[in-house]
Order: sequence, then C-alpha cells, then structure tokens
Amino acid sequence: MYAAWAAEQVRVPEPVPPQGTDEVGWSADGWGAHVFVPGREVDLPREVGQVREASDAFHLSVQNLPRPDFMDARDDPWALGDRLAWEGASPEGDRETLDVIARLQHHLAPVSSRGQVIHGDILPNVLLAEGLSPAVIDWPPYYRPVGMANAIAVTDAVTFRAAPLSLLDEWAAGADWNQLLIRALLYRLGPTGFFAARNRLTGSLVTHLERVGPVVDAVLSR
Repeated sequence: MYAAWAAEQVRVPEPVPPQGTDEVGWSADGWGAHVFVPGREVDLPREVGQVREASDAFHLSVQNLPRPDFMDARDDPWALGDRLAWEGASPEGDRETLDVIARLQHHLAPVSSRGQVIHGDILPNVLLAEGLSPAVIDWPPYYRPVGMANAIAVTDAVTFRAAPLSLLDEWAAGADWNQLLIRALLYRLGPTGFFAARNRLTGSLVTHLERVGPVVDAVLSR
C-alpha cells in the first residue's frame, strides 16, 4: 500500500519492520518504527486551511481500505469517546462533564454518510515542508464517515487553538455536517470525562470544559 501512495498529494511515514529480533510483523515489544518524514508543525490557527487540504488528500487515498478488526478490541479513553459519539456507550465523568455530554446527546440524529477508515486526530499531525506535499503522521484509525475527521479537526481548532468559530461554517461539507460536529465534541468529551472521574485531568484537559462551552453553544445553535 505504501509503495502505491500518491506522494505528490500527501506523504505518510513508511513503517519499518523490526531489525535484529525474532519478532515478526511491524512492532517489537509493543513499539513500532517509521521512516523519518521531513517537515515542520503547522502554525495554528494561521495555517489551519493546509490541515484541511492534507486531510482531504489523505482520506481520498485511504477511502477503500477495509475496516481493521483490531478496532473491536480497543479499550482506551479515546475508544470510549468514539463509542460514546457513535454507539451509545455510557459516559463517565464529573457532573459538569456529564451535563455537557447529555446536552449534546439530546441533539443526536441519524447520519447517512457511509463509513471509511479515517484519521482521528489530524489537526496536530500534519507536517509542512518547502517544495513537498504535506505529510500526515501519528494515525489513530477509526471507521466513521469521512467528514468526521474534519469535524474533529475543526472543533479541536476552535476549542484548543483559538481558531475563530466561523470555521464551523467555512469547513461545512454535506448534509450530515451538524451531526458530525456534535459527535466530534462527544468524541473529545469522552476521554475528558474518563480522566475527570479518576481525578487525572492534565494539560489542556484541565480547562476543556471551560473552553468547549462556547463551541457547544455555537454548534447547537446552527
């Protein structure tokens, strides 16, 4: 698959098999390695449009990949967020987090877009390099409508990266866009609730509820 990748549109790091071990496959002791991909981080929110371009090219390249079986065995806070957004999983969290989740859940409606393999965290994982196509790294795969990837990216941008709320309209695509925004917010709130219930909030999650309030209001008022 990597040898046939459309590198003129988007680059990806090619995995390297373990060297000097008896292990087969693509990991050793739970770790994997990839070929170095040159590039710098995107300057957010100024270059957020280039994230969208990279996302669209990446997802066009992977649109026909089959659903990975390992997704069914996932048991981590982000898998909880995905199942909260799409499969009716029960949320965890403190009262404030659960109240915001319940408010979003009240507005859930069916989505008609078909699923495909997507990147679940593309906003911080695009690299830019002069004279090269953008690179997409650190891929946590999910199997959801393709617009979900951009919905996660844009809600992350306005929640955590001080991007303007107008991006919610500028990135709109397809009849399911509002539902994808709601589910993207639930996807992020799932892990926040998980860590809050265990008194383990760190980093940007400490202020997640404070930051996301205006975003929830904007999404639900669309």
